[in-house]
Amino acid sequence: MAKKPKGEDTSPSVRYGEREGGGCDHTGCRSQEAYRCLYRDRRAVDCSWVACREHLRVVEGSAYCNRHASVVEVMIMSARQGNELLPPDLDNRCASLVRAVAADLEEPVVERLVRWGDANTSIINDPAIRYSRANRLQHDPGHWERSWALASKTGILLRVGVRVEDSRPETVVLTGGGTHLVELIPPWIMRRLSGGSGLGSQSELVERLAYQHQLLQALDAYVEKYGITYPGHTVGASA
Repeated sequence: MAKKPKGEDTSPSVRYGEREGGGCDHTGCRSQEAYRCLYRDRRAVDCSWVACREHLRVVEGSAYCNRHASVVEVMIMSARQGNELLPPDLDNRCASLVRAVAADLEEPVVERLVRWGDANTSIINDPAIRYSRANRLQHDPGHWERSWALASKTGILLRVGVRVEDSRPETVVLTGGGTHLVELIPPWIMRRLSGGSGLGSQSELVERLAYQHQLLQALDAYVEKYGITYPGHTVGASA
């Protein structure tokens, strides 16, 4: 087999959408070379976002806007877990919101499960974001969810979930077992809904950490009140 000349790009080619006039839609970008996001939802409606190569994200060889790149990554991960999903409606942000909040909670939630466990328990850390369809008989809305669990040989001792329901796409629900511990709209979404502008990177970090703290406080309070029961003793329950 002939060798590639030194310096030649051997990476797979990237598929971009149609080239559009008018330049990149990303705030502050002056590039006039811009392409349409390739995302198409289950109703065959195409995304209208146009951006340069720098402000598009490539997922498995195709270029998308940042929001829909996150959705496509969730769909791919779900498919690998054996759960094929239809592309959510164009304006459905549920999956990407679950992914963003779960990424912030990943380390502190796992740290807590390790601390609450013992030598006979294990941590279930499933990165998949799963979709549960609406169940009208149980009045359970369709929702996207990412979860962690503390388990023993006999079953799940504590399951922690980050959930966003189709009917309330701005609200993040933190669950402990089958209980809704807290329901909070992230401050960056509140700001968008009220027409506010973006913050600086440092302020956004402080804002995200404060929001994370609120969610973790609810989880800690739940475990402190109800504890985690093992054979012979209970960990975390208040007297």
